[in-house]
Amino acid sequence: MRDNAERFGLPASLENLVLVQVKESLLGKHYHYQQMLLELPVDGAEIVVSLGKDGQLLQIYNTSRHVSEDMEEEAVNQLQLKAQLSSESALDRAWTNMRVQNPLVDLPKSEQVWVPVKGGFQLSYKVSISAQMPTGGFVQYINAQDGSLIDSYSTSMPRNGKFEERTLAARQLALGSPLDRKAETAAIERQKRLAQPVASLVPSGINGSGFVFDPDPRTTLNNDSLTDTSAASAFDSAYFNKPLRDITLNGGVYSLAGPYVNIKDIEAPNIAPSTTTNGAWTAKRGSDAFDDTNVYFHLDQNQRYIQSLGFTNIINRPFDVDTNGVNGDDNSHYSYGGSTDYLAFGHGCVNDSEDADVILHEYGHGIQRNINTSWSGGDTGAMGEGFGDYWAGSYSYSTPNGPTYHPEWVFTWDGHSNCWGGRALNRTDARYNSSRTYSAHQSITEGGVSFSSDELWSAPLFQSLTSLMANGKSREDVDKIILQAHFGLGSGVRMPAMATAIVNAAHNLFPNDATYENTFKEKFQAQNIISSLPTGPAINETESNNTQATANVISTTNTTVNATIASSSDVDFFKVTVPAGKTLTATMTPNSTSDYDLELYNSAGTRLASSIAGTGAADVVTRANSGTTSVDFYVKVIYYSGGTGSTNGKYSLVAAW
Repeated sequence: MRDNAERFGLPASLENLVLVQVKESLLGKHYHYQQMLLELPVDGAEIVVSLGKDGQLLQIYNTSRHVSEDMEEEAVNQLQLKAQLSSESALDRAWTNMRVQNPLVDLPKSEQVWVPVKGGFQLSYKVSISAQMPTGGFVQYINAQDGSLIDSYSTSMPRNGKFEERTLAARQLALGSPLDRKAETAAIERQKRLAQPVASLVPSGINGSGFVFDPDPRTTLNNDSLTDTSAASAFDSAYFNKPLRDITLNGGVYSLAGPYVNIKDIEAPNIAPSTTTNGAWTAKRGSDAFDDTNVYFHLDQNQRYIQSLGFTNIINRPFDVDTNGVNGDDNSHYSYGGSTDYLAFGHGCVNDSEDADVILHEYGHGIQRNINTSWSGGDTGAMGEGFGDYWAGSYSYSTPNGPTYHPEWVFTWDGHSNCWGGRALNRTDARYNSSRTYSAHQSITEGGVSFSSDELWSAPLFQSLTSLMANGKSREDVDKIILQAHFGLGSGVRMPAMATAIVNAAHNLFPNDATYENTFKEKFQAQNIISSLPTGPAINETESNNTQATANVISTTNTTVNATIASSSDVDFFKVTVPAGKTLTATMTPNSTSDYDLELYNSAGTRLASSIAGTGAADVVTRANSGTTSVDFYVKVIYYSGGTGSTNGKYSLVAAW
């Protein structure tokens, strides 16, 4: 690895990198290296090296930070010479910021990290506090010197933003006094000591049964008019009696605790999970017991489906779920923090736990977080919601009426009514703007079209699914591609990078069938998430352009450059002047038998980004110009393996801003 540091875009010295985890996927292994500074982690700074099963490099995801001598000297001053808050003081500050008014669901955690700031790094406490809703969970970065709040983000992910923004600013508006931190911490410590053992990882072989909706009563009955207040008899034909696999039998009592799902009481209104003495749950909607069986069935089935795709390390454990939580609100959420993560479903209007779309949407958050523990920043807010919507829609589409009964709807039963509006999977009129950052549930107007940020991401995923299935491909293959693409990434992922990862996963999983990658590429291009070819002028590369000083000039956005790697020692430079407020996205696509790499430099010759995607796969680098004047960037194409010359060395480069 050290011998290839220059090619990989890694720091010249690797002593400040610590291997923190290794993830395995269908294509290979992904090595996550945390950047350290003075033996403390630099938050959000890591390098993920993905190697194929044959040992070949698949990709590098690099968010490491440059550390100059001056920066390191200032860090030493902060750590050794300047006064610091105690960890307890940092916890107190974070508790006050959150106005914690609901019981904790996990022990608060505080650790020292470096937060990248302009011109260097700030010593900080990274504080995680997870409480029941509506307080919810947050990660906060508290300045270790003066106690000020540097940044924060929510670790509770609701299916919509109906009731409040998940921000600390919104928490400041909460009425009433915060709870006592030390008393609440003691209470959760006591609760953990007294907690019952978790469900066994070993399948029990004991199967129960229970009534469920599959996926929801409207879809099953093909009935738009069904509402929460419809007569109980209107739902009779919508119930299915399904097996509840590998449940627990203890002392003659059956409970819904299995190797992949553990129904338990986590949040208010604090109602104990249902049990039976014969393993048969016969309750229907309106009973907590029905909510328990509906959620257990769908999550257990979905986890087994994920494993059938070949992924055995995505929430492959008893996953805690509260089917009657969220303090009674009409919402649901995935929450993580400290040592645990869980789901909770609310009961306002239509019970969220009655709709498979809600159940699988929230599970989608868990899927992403369990693949990539750094999933935060960038466009991950909108992509998290959009993926959850897709994951729910993918399952509903596979059911008997799924392709014909409003396949464009997600939350088909819980939403699209007077409860709330739901979301759509067919917003192909939504367009990506690289100058924006897309957070969850964000209302966007682009080109006169209004849409949810979540829909911008779910649309190309779901449209790829329906197009590929219409072309004879399986849902399983499409889901496999999308799950695979989440491996090997870190924090701060933007939509173009994630889209490119999906296209490359399609290429690598199905190298002999370009239908998959071409379909995904077409759908992402249609919504401007990745550059389409051609949308601007086309030019030909001219030699010699082997240095920044002799770089070919690209002067118009969406320009396609038709170029050639002349020999294994050839490098090609292209100069791009990016206006203020714009973001450059450069996409290089080699010929199908070659592996060329892509790098981005500033005018001083400092490398800003790099991309190494593999044979035949597209490389993408991006960089924002957040200043008030135009900036010159230099795109560099490098040979790694494959063909060269006018016949076998062709590639295309698209520069857009």
